[in-house]
Amino acid sequence: MPALLVKKNELLLMLVAISMTLQMMVGVEAMNIGFAKDTSITMFNNMSQPLTIHCKEKGYDDGFHIVAPGESYRLTIAILIIVPRSLWFCSFNWTEAFYSFDIYVQKRDKGCGHHGCNWNIKKEGPCKIGGDCYPWTK
Repeated sequence: MPALLVKKNELLLMLVAISMTLQMMVGVEAMNIGFAKDTSITMFNNMSQPLTIHCKEKGYDDGFHIVAPGESYRLTIAILIIVPRSLWFCSFNWTEAFYSFDIYVQKRDKGCGHHGCNWNIKKEGPCKIGGDCYPWTK
C-alpha cells in the first residue's frame, strides 16, 4: 500500500511539473489546451499622422505595423490562466517621436473581458477606452 501511495505522489508531482512547464511557454500556439486563453488588444490611432506600432513579449516579436490616422491595429495574444504573468510591450513611433508602453500587464488588465483591451493612442499617452490614461514609459 505505501508503494502505491508513493507512485500516486510521483504521478501528481509529474503532472504539476508538466502543467507549470506549459504555463511558462508563453507565445507557443500549442498552449490553447486549457492553460491559456486568447484575448485581443486593439490600439486606435487617435493622431493626425501615421503611427508605427511594434509589439513584443518575452518569446515573440509581432513585427512592425503602420496604422493610418483614425484606424486601428488588433493583436491577439495568449494569456496565462494559472500564473498571471503575461506581459506585452509596444513601441509607438510617429514623426519625431518614439515612446514605449506595457500595453498588456495581466494583473492590471485582467478586467478587459471577452472583448479584449481597447486603447486610444494619443500623443500624451495611451488611454483605455472607458478607463484610465497612462503616461508613456519612456
